[in-house]
Amino acid sequence: MSFLPRRRTVADVMTTSVHIAGPQTPFKLLVRLIEENRVSAIPIVDQQGMPVGIVSEADLLMKERRSELEHPDLAHVRKRREQRTKADAVVASELMTSPPITVPVSATLAEAARLMQERNVRRLVVIDGSGRIAGIVSRSDLLQVFLRTDEELRHEVKDVLLPAVLLEANDGVRVDVRWNVVTLTGEVDRLSDARILSRMTGDLDGVVSVIDHLKYRWDDTKVPAL
Repeated sequence: MSFLPRRRTVADVMTTSVHIAGPQTPFKLLVRLIEENRVSAIPIVDQQGMPVGIVSEADLLMKERRSELEHPDLAHVRKRREQRTKADAVVASELMTSPPITVPVSATLAEAARLMQERNVRRLVVIDGSGRIAGIVSRSDLLQVFLRTDEELRHEVKDVLLPAVLLEANDGVRVDVRWNVVTLTGEVDRLSDARILSRMTGDLDGVVSVIDHLKYRWDDTKVPAL
């Protein structure tokens, strides 16, 4: 029986050793947590371990702008009010961005990347099945998948994907990988096979691009004339 390659999830790349704080954590301790642990944000969790917010370096830097934020901004009243609240904050609950943007441990890397782009954030709080914090996934974590070797990708296409898609001898297909760009050459039975193989190769974790030079014996996508 042939199996398709496993799609990696955020659980494969996330940071599981997460430095957290509670809603009543003092401002100074938040700064210390970020500086000493060399992180850019601290998730805020309640007593049950449920994420309720996140404090970033940008949130903390609002404190440096206190005098500037005293002046009204009639064009952005709500934004200025939120900024002043953070600038005057003493504890995490007054400073954090809430609710945090979360993603389940089962989310694929593509789903996590899409959410980051849509919400314009650099990191996501990862939660387990019970809603408790399980880790943090950042942009750099998601990019790690592109460090997979050419040989690893070639093996996944040649020995795992091809047998699953073609379901027959695939000696007629050659797979070359350079800098994570996959080139497919050779001949398959049907046009639909060629299209599916090319698309699924491009969907593999770590593939940068696919160069499709596949030929086919017959076009099964055309509907015969009655």
